[in-house]
Amino acid sequence: MSGSAPRAARLAAFAEAERAGDAEAMAAAALALADGRPFGADPGRVPAFLHAAYERSAGRRRVELAVALARTWVYASRPDRAAEFAAEAERVAVTLDDPTLVAAALDASLLVHWGPDDLATRAGLAARLDVVVAHVPDVESRMSAHLWSLTTALEALDAIAVRRQVHALETLAEEAGTPRTGFYAAARRGMLALLEGDPETAQACQERAGSLGEAAGEADTVAIVHTLAAGVARQRGDRAALAGEAAVYETFGLAEGVPAVAAEAVLLWLEGGEVDRAASLLAQLAGPDFAAVPRDHDWLLVLATLGEVAARLRDEPRCRAGLELLEPYAGRGVVNAGAVAFAGVVDDVLARLASALGRADDADRWRATAGEAYRRLGATWLLGRLGAPTATAGWTAELVPGTAGTWTVGTAGTRAAVPDMRGLRYLHLLLERPGVDVPALDLAAAVAGHGGVQQADVGELVDRRAVAAYRQRIADLEAELAEAEQWADPARAARARDEHEALVAHLAQSVGVRGRQRLVGSSSERARVAVRKAIAAAIERLAEVDPALARLLRNTVRTGRVCRYEPDPTHPVQWSL
Repeated sequence: MSGSAPRAARLAAFAEAERAGDAEAMAAAALALADGRPFGADPGRVPAFLHAAYERSAGRRRVELAVALARTWVYASRPDRAAEFAAEAERVAVTLDDPTLVAAALDASLLVHWGPDDLATRAGLAARLDVVVAHVPDVESRMSAHLWSLTTALEALDAIAVRRQVHALETLAEEAGTPRTGFYAAARRGMLALLEGDPETAQACQERAGSLGEAAGEADTVAIVHTLAAGVARQRGDRAALAGEAAVYETFGLAEGVPAVAAEAVLLWLEGGEVDRAASLLAQLAGPDFAAVPRDHDWLLVLATLGEVAARLRDEPRCRAGLELLEPYAGRGVVNAGAVAFAGVVDDVLARLASALGRADDADRWRATAGEAYRRLGATWLLGRLGAPTATAGWTAELVPGTAGTWTVGTAGTRAAVPDMRGLRYLHLLLERPGVDVPALDLAAAVAGHGGVQQADVGELVDRRAVAAYRQRIADLEAELAEAEQWADPARAARARDEHEALVAHLAQSVGVRGRQRLVGSSSERARVAVRKAIAAAIERLAEVDPALARLLRNTVRTGRVCRYEPDPTHPVQWSL
């Protein structure tokens, strides 16, 4: 039910139940009033109704009301008021030994611990929730567990877990067959499509989520539709659409007092070409040093968004303040409420802030770690807009073979001579073929001066059945570790963790890219190892004479069975070869 008429009926039902002293009817009416409240909206009198019913209830009903109170206060950006209710809900639910109630209480606790400094607590609670719902048929509990696991996986930059949880949501939607589960699955698939740089799929998911959300009466349908639409507009560079979304975001964000929405409007105005509007709104939201940004569950998202704008506007005072505030969170993914959107990694923003302040070495360092994270996640659009090392952007780089076994190398007008190395010759061949995949075996053969003879593969390090067994054991150990941590059994947790790490390391050595088993004695495997080591050694040697050139090559050269030099199109470097 939604709209003014159902709300009026619920208010009347609550008032009648209160007059009659009917605690059960009061609870039912209060829970109905709290149901479907959109995130960020003012709660009005809903907390008062819930609390009045809560004080008259016991047992299961009291847990349900405590959970609703916690959620309502968090949605109203008051997690401080939510904490006591979430804690009691969890305590009573565990006493009642009801997994569905425990799952609801853990969800409430997760909402309370949504702040930027609570990631470890949040990850632990999400793992406990995942264990609790393993044998619970309740669809809402299972969906909650998947959403929290997805959120923490994005924050921790765990690419495999991210895709596993999106797939799990889609499987749940297929099994449940309800518009609500379909809405959540489509919305998160759209998020993943944007992360992977696929705006066409994201737009299709936006349309599906909008349709299913309306059918389900989901309060956040409009927010999801606009979030996906804004992401699609950004990736397509559609300025008209960006300006339209910016206006919607600004109106809602300021009217409802939701900083994360208003901050997104600043970025959308900037990318829509409205620089003055972006600068004005930035000053309004951030103040001179970001002290105006509330340190709540959206603090990291707001600061990262506004920090990027400050960097792009070359706003030095705010760049300095943003850099100081964000640096402790390097290595973190920035996620919009419940994995609705992935906003990038903190290191990306740090690189932009440092670059705007002229701190080239710091900018290059953070840009390198951001690039590594984006490559691991498969975040192609974010990687493409990251930019090249500042020290080399706009310069000519040299890697020229000379006489008497030396090479001339350098950037930005600085040249040096280095002795010949096999890795330099591999690099030279790759730089001559930008954007082209070159098998390591071909590189090795070309540098050796012959076509190469591929020795037959003589066997796999680990056969397929063993790989499957290892993976199953790893999954079992993950569940065992979560359970041990839930029951505060450090000895059991340590044993599970040690075995898990050993198996993962062994499997990583035995299985290649995309799960392919590595082959013993094959020419391609020996070439992969030899070329990788030679290129790494050459880059280390170059770092001694030209750190900027070494950083450039580390960021743009990929090694493996197939090697590639992938130049950054937004910051071209003219090579002299």
